[in-house]
Amino acid sequence: MRILLPRSMPQQLIINADDLGLCPSVNTAIFDVFRAGNLTSATLMVHMPGTDDAVRRLKDHPGLGIGLHFCITEGRSHVGPSTLTDAQGEFRSRRELVRAALRGKIDPNDVQRELEEQLSCFKSFGVTPTHADSHQHIHMVPVVMDAMLPILQRESLAMRVVDPPTRMVWGSLGRPRKTVKQFLSRSLARRARKRVRVRTNDVLVSIHDLDDAGPYNAATYAGLLRGMDSDAVVELVVHPYILGEDVKQLYGAGIVARQPFLDRCVAEYEALRHGPVFGDAQLITFAAIRP
Repeated sequence: MRILLPRSMPQQLIINADDLGLCPSVNTAIFDVFRAGNLTSATLMVHMPGTDDAVRRLKDHPGLGIGLHFCITEGRSHVGPSTLTDAQGEFRSRRELVRAALRGKIDPNDVQRELEEQLSCFKSFGVTPTHADSHQHIHMVPVVMDAMLPILQRESLAMRVVDPPTRMVWGSLGRPRKTVKQFLSRSLARRARKRVRVRTNDVLVSIHDLDDAGPYNAATYAGLLRGMDSDAVVELVVHPYILGEDVKQLYGAGIVARQPFLDRCVAEYEALRHGPVFGDAQLITFAAIRP
């Protein structure tokens, strides 16, 4: 279904798919959505089971902006054991990493070594990154962001700031855990903007901000984007997934805990794969953001 977005919609809209490279079935979902006209950008995980598949297929999808999906909360470090990992070099979970950061147990040098290695790997694919974000928004944790910023500034890389619109913050009041997360995101976003000297989005939205777990359609996204400042650069983060056997094998028994997230991702894929749903919005990549 195609609808025209209201005039109050943002003039500049980045639609970025996270998790490119996670596994081949997720790659297929992302490329399908791009071909349907509902994606401008994707961020690549460089050390995951689907990375090589994603890189091979990029040549068939010119025009898709590609950034780095910096990952230190899933998979194995290629730098080796550090304060970000267990003794075997497996990354901590997001919860464990945040707890370690709050206790002052994360060495910023370890963050920088990981970022340098992942950027080097990314560049070895012959792709020029448009920007950087991170898996599970872990770059918004102060010790992680402060370690990353000098490298992003050196590389002149744009960066995602996780900054939900005010109405989404207040709209979460009926969901206590979500409310805490939204207020924390706003606080960390304000902190980030005092330090960042690279190009960023102004606002970030996602269907994961909604109570509704699907199905989604064009009206869902129009509602998400309603009332944005017309001068704002808005990033819509999407997670289109096909729930293939490779996803199930990747997460094993842990897939049960991830099922609510995965169900939303599958519903998002179904909403975005059939044809353009963003009307007359100006779709851009991070590369188009003015300094």
